[in-house]
Amino acid sequence: MGKTVFFSPDTEIQEMLGAVQTGILLCSGACLVTFANNVALDFFRRAELEMIGQPCHKALFGSEVRCEGCPVDMPDQEGKRQALTLKTHEGDIYLKVSCQVWQGQCLLTLLDVTQEITLLRRSDLDRKELQAKNILLERRRRLNQEEQQFLTQLMDNLPEALLAVDENFLVQRQNRAVADLFPSQSVTHCYALFGYSAPCQGCPAQRGFSEANGQKKSHEAEGRVYTEIFSVAPNNKGGLLLFRDITRQVELIGQIRGQREEIASKNKVLHLLVDFGIYLQKEAGIKEVAGYFLDAILPDLHAGAAGLIINDIRAGNIWLSHQSGMTITEWTTVTKACMSRDLQRFNSDGLLAESVLPWPKSTQIPLVGAQGQRVGLVLLEGSLDQEEMGILRLVTEPMGAYFQNQLLLRQLEEKANKDALTGLFNRGYLTQSMEEEQEKFRVYGIHHALVLGDINQLKKLNDNYGHETGDRLIVTVAEALRNTMRSTDIAARTGGDEFIVLLTNSTDEDAGHFIERLQNQVFSGLSIPLPDGTEFPVTVSLGKAGTNRYPPEALAKEADRQMYVAKERFYASAARYR
Repeated sequence: MGKTVFFSPDTEIQEMLGAVQTGILLCSGACLVTFANNVALDFFRRAELEMIGQPCHKALFGSEVRCEGCPVDMPDQEGKRQALTLKTHEGDIYLKVSCQVWQGQCLLTLLDVTQEITLLRRSDLDRKELQAKNILLERRRRLNQEEQQFLTQLMDNLPEALLAVDENFLVQRQNRAVADLFPSQSVTHCYALFGYSAPCQGCPAQRGFSEANGQKKSHEAEGRVYTEIFSVAPNNKGGLLLFRDITRQVELIGQIRGQREEIASKNKVLHLLVDFGIYLQKEAGIKEVAGYFLDAILPDLHAGAAGLIINDIRAGNIWLSHQSGMTITEWTTVTKACMSRDLQRFNSDGLLAESVLPWPKSTQIPLVGAQGQRVGLVLLEGSLDQEEMGILRLVTEPMGAYFQNQLLLRQLEEKANKDALTGLFNRGYLTQSMEEEQEKFRVYGIHHALVLGDINQLKKLNDNYGHETGDRLIVTVAEALRNTMRSTDIAARTGGDEFIVLLTNSTDEDAGHFIERLQNQVFSGLSIPLPDGTEFPVTVSLGKAGTNRYPPEALAKEADRQMYVAKERFYASAARYR
């Protein structure tokens, strides 16, 4: 009978094992290392460890006792596998140790997984960097989003597939891992593993295994990627072929490449956020901030036309409007629709009707402050996916907080423009508001009206009962006006006994109805108590004018004329004391 190469414990077996590109150790029944092939010797030479003659459990793991589940003690059990790290001057060597009983000896296979571990760690570092970037983004977004899970382990926990072939690539021997790696293949020639009927194109061993020694070749089969490592067999009789499934490594590299591209994209977003945050901290005006958002920040996040609306503290007004990519007519239509009081409510999440916007598809993002109050609206041409919307909100959130702060400052300025006695606005604020309404009338054709009032017999009250009683009459009239007008209207005290009410989005006829309601439902029967126990009736002479009948610049004069006509009528009716 011929010699059985793999199962005869002689020098030829040692030569065969020595040529294998995976580390091999043979141990006696007493667990003493009796043989190490060149790969294993190289591992321990680099780690400055002595192996031959040493107990394997001590040399490998530093233990004085045998490993738990050692195949020597439990020969019927499946082979044991452990991880081993060797410290060297060049760096750590990571090994997977497989142990099994073979012909009365203990066969240890040392599989070098350093490259895989290093790749996993590098991948883990990239993953951690990505997680760090996502944490920064998550803090600005205020919405919790999960980062994608990374791939699982790079390679399975099996020894590598090994084939022994002759010079004609005829398979002589194969280990069990070949069947695990290629379960559907039963072949006589190595190239048949990949469905070929002749040696693979570009096979390094076609000119002999001596020239192919140490070379590698990649293969693809059934969606898997394999690396083939060539070694010369003992006595130069054929070769040893080591196969590794590197599919997961290839996928991992693709994942790393994708992660790095994602990191680069998110770095760009972070730089934009930082730049925008710095800009918001500068002493820039609201127009400059709006322009910077639309012209410098938004183009990197969205392609298409866009608009920005900031509500005023006075309902029905717009404090700021800025756009890019729209015509004047289109923008006028949009801004007019944004003056809706329902749309401007601080707790509103309403949006404009799609018919108002000049695009077939659009995106509307309510602009809110730090406490959730609505301060404006961002309008974008086209639709956004969830990720794009999330990134854009990272910009709109700090911008909303900025504009809310500016509106709070505007409210403080408004308080400074109020009359100390009545709490109504003063003439300066009224003048500013009238200019705003005149602009709305010029651009949008939205009418407004003025109602002028003068308290009757205030001088008589001051002369007979003192100015404290007169002040009480003034406050009573102011409260009556404030309780009767709408939240969008402006009431101001412009003189000692004079008041002006600016009625927004109102006609001359609306102002007339307002006066009728005051005279018939508010002032009728209204009085203040006097120190002598009697009551003093509250009467006010009123005049009005609206832009549907008079030019905006003539409203005050016409309303004043009508008010004096009413006052003369009041005093003439009973020759009252002025």
